[in-house]
Amino acid sequence: MKKTDKMSVPNGFLALIVLLIFISGIATMLVSGHKISAGAAPTPTKPSSDTDVSSGASSGDSLSGLSSQAAAPNAFEEKSNLPSDYRLITVLNEDVYKGPLILVNYKYQSMIDGENLVNIYENASDSIGVKDDDMFINESIVEPINKFFDDFKKEKDSTSILISSSYRSKEAQTKIYKDSVKATGEKSTAYYVAVPGFSEHQTGYCFDTAVYNYMGEMAELDGEGDFGWLAENCQKYGFILRYPSDKTNITGIGYEAWHFRYVGVPHATFIQSKKICFEEYIEGMKDYTFEKGGLLIDGGTSKWVAFYMPKLDAFNNTDIPVPVDSAKCPYTVSGNNIDGFIVTVDVTKDPTNSLLNSARTDWSFDPSSLVIQDFVDYDPLSDSDKDTDSSSDADNTGDWEDDPFWGEDSDTESDAEDYESRFDYVDYYDEYDENYSESGE
Repeated sequence: MKKTDKMSVPNGFLALIVLLIFISGIATMLVSGHKISAGAAPTPTKPSSDTDVSSGASSGDSLSGLSSQAAAPNAFEEKSNLPSDYRLITVLNEDVYKGPLILVNYKYQSMIDGENLVNIYENASDSIGVKDDDMFINESIVEPINKFFDDFKKEKDSTSILISSSYRSKEAQTKIYKDSVKATGEKSTAYYVAVPGFSEHQTGYCFDTAVYNYMGEMAELDGEGDFGWLAENCQKYGFILRYPSDKTNITGIGYEAWHFRYVGVPHATFIQSKKICFEEYIEGMKDYTFEKGGLLIDGGTSKWVAFYMPKLDAFNNTDIPVPVDSAKCPYTVSGNNIDGFIVTVDVTKDPTNSLLNSARTDWSFDPSSLVIQDFVDYDPLSDSDKDTDSSSDADNTGDWEDDPFWGEDSDTESDAEDYESRFDYVDYYDEYDENYSESGE
């Protein structure tokens, strides 16, 4: 070969090199969970069951872990100076609808249908009765329920309480709603019974309680006398009184002394201490992000830092900062059923945790934006001795089904726009049937 001759490279070899570079780029984007282009996004895969998402809080409190996988450093870590004691995990955006901190109410429907259910009758302690042997609840709250009522028995020497209702499917809630409309009319039903699909009972994270009266008949818990202990102490076991008497114009449900919801010890502790309702807490938490240091919850012997992380709508997944040492700082992750996740870090054993220097203890959320303007706070007992004529509502028992908000095929976006239509019925109450159905929300 002459020195002036140029060395030629086969075209096939060049094409192979280009192809390898392209494949390498595609693989990198798939691993990080990002979309490849404005076109179709890669379908996320479920991680293996041994993924470390949450090891539970030292207090025994355990919020459900979500599907996740370890994540390589990405845009979030580049934009925020992630502390050395925190790392990133990636959760699927669809998991925003899972976990014990999901808000289900008149505006946000339950996107799950009783996951991880177990039979209460077969798992309840001797301190509590169960109405039926085919009632179910989320497995993670069986132990807290048993501890709750075991301690009530010790304090009040009473075993008269029973669980009257727990998980209910949308179909079961539909029957309850229809029966209530027929029995008491649309107005009182709208005040006490959740619309099918929008009931907390569908999540499996709540339960109703009842008692046997002196005649041996089952009656809803009134929260008076010895039973006041339940509302005063439920936060120690991770429960809140979901529908307090002074928050009805925010929750959209009348006062229910018998309905308890599991949210976990840290969150129940804070909600109880600030005398706020669940709607206020979930909305207010959006100001306590990781970048701002989160919210410091002081439980006396235990301390937690909780923070909100909005889901990244541009991707299928969202990267979330969590402690590197999960044994020293157990953490939990839950969706809020709206637009993001709430991470709870137990910092009881880690006084050097980087968030402790910036976590806030104040609560400055203004709940005025949550008030349902046309919702009337109504006390049915004030009308219980009035002569009533049930014919007026009897003529309209099917009208609620004509409202698109309550339709079986309604979509979430249109529901959010029209939700106040439900409360068009709650303008006034001119009648009340004291033989109201035994099951409320």
